Amino acid sequence: MDPKISYFQTFIVASKTKSFSKAAKRLGITQGTVSNHISALEKYFDAQLFLRTPEGVDLTPEGKIFYERAEKILDLLNEARLLMRAIHENPEGTIRIYASTTPGEHILPSIIKEYKNSYKNVDFDITIADSEKCFKALDEGLADIAAVGFLKNKNYEYTIIGKDRLVLIVPPNHPLAEKGTAKLEDILKEDYIDREEGSGTRDAFIKALNEKGYSIMDLNVVMRLGSHSAVITAVSEGYGVSVVSEIPAKKAEDAGLVKIVPVVDLDVVRYLYLVKSRRPKNPSAVKSFWEFVTKI
Repeated sequence: MDPKISYFQTFIVASKTKSFSKAAKRLGITQGTVSNHISALEKYFDAQLFLRTPEGVDLTPEGKIFYERAEKILDLLNEARLLMRAIHENPEGTIRIYASTTPGEHILPSIIKEYKNSYKNVDFDITIADSEKCFKALDEGLADIAAVGFLKNKNYEYTIIGKDRLVLIVPPNHPLAEKGTAKLEDILKEDYIDREEGSGTRDAFIKALNEKGYSIMDLNVVMRLGSHSAVITAVSEGYGVSVVSEIPAKKAEDAGLVKIVPVVDLDVVRYLYLVKSRRPKNPSAVKSFWEFVTKI
């Protein structure tokens, strides 16, 4: 059996005190435990480390060789421990985040800005992708954290960072904009601009359709686009209507690009999550960021 670090400490103290009994008293263990630690080291090195004398113990030539190196090993381990503690208290390096559109473009920036007020040496590498690709990046070790609109399963460590509602957007001059309200059956009659497969927004809307007895096949999909901004642009230019996140939709409505129309028989609310990798590449920085987010 390989020796434990505590055996090294026992050996150093016994060498300095020249006594197993004094070493035991200083370390707060029994003399028998000291003897067992030394015996394990001698068995590992296949060498006698101490000579028993009437006054106590003295190092053998082999013991002197080990003493010099054991002290260096313990010094290096203590230095490593102190450096690790310093990194934990003052993390640095890069956190890799894969984020779907809504949390990546509208939630994370403010969180990261606030975090960096206290931890200026941590940088963020953010990749915007659909939720499925975010989970894939997490599983393949390409991401330390994923920011997504749904949970693939609850085996991941996660925390909620926001709440979102899906809303219908139409061109500003659309008849539904003038009417002021819509029903689900109105959406089914319109040209529909869909998000790409793997989108959390799309999955949430399809789930809502299914609960109402419909499917994606009941929509008149004229195009599929890879982001909320692309969908909003297409809607504003009159290519169709769409159901998107309320967060970017409100900004677009304020800019006069689209109109949000309440759907009286459709209310889709979802949560936005941060999901942590089981083996982040930069554990200290990720731990620091995770603790910061969970305290917000």
